Amino acid sequence: MSKLLVQILRVLLVLLIPLVIVLGVVRLVAIEPYLAFEYNKTDFPADPFGFARDQRLDHATANLQFVTQNQPLVDLTEQEHNNAPLYNARELKRMQDVQNIYQTAWRGWQVALFLAVLSGLALAWRKESRPALASAIQSGGAFTVGLVVVAGLAAIAAWQTWFVAFHQVFFAAGNWTFDITDTLIRLFPEK
Repeated sequence: MSKLLVQILRVLLVLLIPLVIVLGVVRLVAIEPYLAFEYNKTDFPADPFGFARDQRLDHATANLQFVTQNQPLVDLTEQEHNNAPLYNARELKRMQDVQNIYQTAWRGWQVALFLAVLSGLALAWRKESRPALASAIQSGGAFTVGLVVVAGLAAIAAWQTWFVAFHQVFFAAGNWTFDITDTLIRLFPEK
């Protein structure tokens, strides 16, 4: 294998490792057991407008399934509470956006994982390129930690600015701000 190809594969692996790790963690928290864990915390805030904890968990689970299982929007539009639609139009638009972003990220994770494994196997194949594999894993890990630290510090130092910037990048204007009486805020409170 040429030195240029080894270097290209090494750099590719360094860049893919953060994607694989960060998007993999997102996938790990987008599961029903994690949702149940959060809802069952003793300090999870009660809904001031009447949802019982079990109702909230049921609705939140259906919401999570809509996003992660790429279900049609009608699955959310048909949900009701006290014979009234559970979500308003703005909330439905937001959830469609969340689903689209999640599904794109999930496909991106699959591609990144495939390319990372392929690059790793190519570097591991020959004895002379194995040091490049070890170096790529180490550098990719350090790069991941650096990105997480920078994002974490930005969130700590200026949470509101970071929160607004994140939503302006990923969501259409006006569909990511909600009233405290809206279902999405009631199911997924800020805490």
